[in-house]
Amino acid sequence: MEVMLSKKKPTKKEFETVISRLINHVRFLDEKLGALDSLFGLYLEWKNDKDKFNKFVEAKVEKHQSQDVNKDEPGEKK
Repeated sequence: MEVMLSKKKPTKKEFETVISRLINHVRFLDEKLGALDSLFGLYLEWKNDKDKFNKFVEAKVEKHQSQDVNKDEPGEKK
């Protein structure tokens, strides 16, 4: 026997509950990312690789930026 599920519009309370949960999840993720960022920074400091890592990141950013610029120019082939 098939059961017909009617699609009803969510109530204001249900909508607020969902939004509140989403906000809480985003806050949780933000806290975890901040903690990971701090931990990674401490690791680099401990390994004395901070300068080397920063140079590596800068080189990668410049490479990607130059690739993005080439994508926007018509007639450029890679």
